[in-house]
This record gives sequence, C-alpha cells and structure tokens, in this order.
Amino acid sequence: RRAVNAVVEAAAAMSRQKTGALIVFERETKLGDIIDTGTIVDAVPSVPIICNIFFNKAPLHDGAMIIRDGMVHAAGCILPLTKSNRVSIELGTRHRAAIGMSENSDAVVVVVSEETGQISVVVNGVITRNYTRETLRGALENYLFVPEPEQTDRRQGKFPSIRRGK
Repeated sequence: RRAVNAVVEAAAAMSRQKTGALIVFERETKLGDIIDTGTIVDAVPSVPIICNIFFNKAPLHDGAMIIRDGMVHAAGCILPLTKSNRVSIELGTRHRAAIGMSENSDAVVVVVSEETGQISVVVNGVITRNYTRETLRGALENYLFVPEPEQTDRRQGKFPSIRRGK
C-alpha cells in the first residue's frame, strides 16, 4: 500500500505542476523485457523519489517507471505503443504507450499528462481519464489488492478445507 500512497500523492503533485509521468504497476504478467530497456532503481516508493525521476531534466524522465512487488523497481523503461487506430488523436505518445502496455499485459498504468496535468489510468487497453487524488487511490486499491475473504463464509458453514465423504 505504500507504493499506492506514494504514487497517488506524487501523481497529484505532478498533475498540479504539469509534469508528465508514466507509472506501471506490474501484476501477474512479468515485465522483464520492459524492465531491461530501463535502469534498475530498486527504491522504496516515496513522493520525492517518484517526482525526481519524472522531473523533466532528470535522465530517466522520458520513460516509464515500473512498480514491482511494492518497490520502484526500474525507470526510464520503453513501453510498446498501441497499434489501435481508435485512440483519440488528442492523446500523445505517453498515453499511447500506456495503452500499448496494458494491451500486452495485465499491468495497471497511471499516466499524468504533461500538457493538461490530467491523471488517467489504463487497464486492458482501456483508458479512463480525469482522476482526482481520491478516485485514483480507490481505483488503484481496487485493481491491485485482492479483497479479504468475507466473514460470512464461516457463518454459512462453508469450510473449503474440509471434504465431505461419499
């Protein structure tokens, strides 16, 4: 959850400053080939680290940041661009890369527009725009964290570890 909190706060700050960002949360699909195109960072996620990586004079700012296992694993990574011709003409390369990444993996991608400061989330090739700090946090928690099993299973007498005899 530390990574989500840091990304949410950093995205909000970069949105205000109109600093472009591309942040990829790795899920089940391992992104080793993408990571190999960038620089290994292996840092605990924090707002200063994320904002410094995307500062427009920083050497790694042009590529994507990969969050793996809750850590800032790599930065400056090159993502595949979408080949879809249905993507809005107003979306630039950063957004096309986010869509391409999500079409080729189960990753959750956060984009901050350099032009508008708008925050977007891309999952399964679908981009959703105009996130606020609060809605971004909710979306990331929804996509990245498996909900705890409900306590009602116990009350309903369901014991998955017990098999009934024939």
